[in-house]
Amino acid sequence: MKIALFGNICNNMYNIAKALRADPNLDVHLYLEDPLDIQNKPESDNPELKDNYPDWIQQDKKFSPLLFIKKKDKTFIRELNKYDIVILSHIGIILTPFLKGKTVFYVTGGDVTRIPFPVKFSFLYKSIKHKLTAYILGYYQRRGIKHADEIWTQPFSPYVNALNKIKVKPGRIKNVYFPVIIDTGIIRYKPDYLSRINKTIQYQLAPFKFLIFHPSRMMIRKNEALMASGQWKQNEILFYGLALFLKKYPQLKDVCIMMPDRAHSNDKDIAKKIITDLGIEENIVWIKGETNEGFTKSEMVDLYSMSNLVVDEFGIGWFGSIVLEGMACSKPVICNIDEKVMKQLYEWHPVISVNTPEAVCDIIYKLYIDHEYSRELGEKGREWILQYHSPANVSTKYITQLQQLLK
Repeated sequence: MKIALFGNICNNMYNIAKALRADPNLDVHLYLEDPLDIQNKPESDNPELKDNYPDWIQQDKKFSPLLFIKKKDKTFIRELNKYDIVILSHIGIILTPFLKGKTVFYVTGGDVTRIPFPVKFSFLYKSIKHKLTAYILGYYQRRGIKHADEIWTQPFSPYVNALNKIKVKPGRIKNVYFPVIIDTGIIRYKPDYLSRINKTIQYQLAPFKFLIFHPSRMMIRKNEALMASGQWKQNEILFYGLALFLKKYPQLKDVCIMMPDRAHSNDKDIAKKIITDLGIEENIVWIKGETNEGFTKSEMVDLYSMSNLVVDEFGIGWFGSIVLEGMACSKPVICNIDEKVMKQLYEWHPVISVNTPEAVCDIIYKLYIDHEYSRELGEKGREWILQYHSPANVSTKYITQLQQLLK
């Protein structure tokens, strides 16, 4: 069976490809656009891959779905037509009507909740040219999603509602959960993290004993479109929670929130104003990577390892890579999640699900004073990741479904 993958958001496709390639009966290749954001490059996970991709990873400017829209260039389509099955994410899905093999839409977020609805999100596009591009891409995105042979998604409300609006035939949406695959050999607690963390960052964090790592993008603006698409994280709840903690326990001033100061964070200015208004600037540390895109995955693992608590979001009730990576590194993790959906997907989970400043304050205090409780939560998180998201326990589900699809 020959399988191609495209749309490497947060290296999801890279990890799927690695897991599938463990089966000698599968010929699996990953295609990458050029250029790519730092978080979507395989070397973000494995630095040794920089300028040294194996032959099953191919990167080229010609591997871009946009070339077909702009120039009717079918080079990439012809390449993908060499495969029995093509798994696509992000804008790769626009190619499905033109592919001969079976196609899978592996949903990752905005590829189904935002891109197909350009009119609804027109306020995000600042020029007529950007609006027109978004409208054209939205049309092809909706068309591509409808043509996918199978859609692999999760029953969180933004996904369900978006697919209903696109009017996807229910039979195309698989009632099977395909968990994000985490390479637990790479994403794990590393006790020697200080040997790799930038000296400037170490200096910034030196005054603090308890580190809260909040690597999520700032998405604070609240409107119907952003909330419905999951582009709303309510980051301010963490800031209010810390402010309450510092007021309630003034003797415990050695607590800080560290956050990446990066380009792709929509409401960073709003966040900074809230922080200033709360008077907690001294307990907020903005850290910078080597580029304005942020940190590589390997750098993130060291930052997770350094932290006492990882916080993702307080939005609509789903979770992403930050939750999984934080727990893979044996850290307590806060994220507001929809418990009804989680019960459909898992027998149990150790995520700390809260969504009020008061609850955040209480959790910070509990973890600050009770080291055994913190350690137990971290161990449970790692155990959960190994059980439900490790390649060894997940890849069989992927392979079985792909075999059924081809039949």
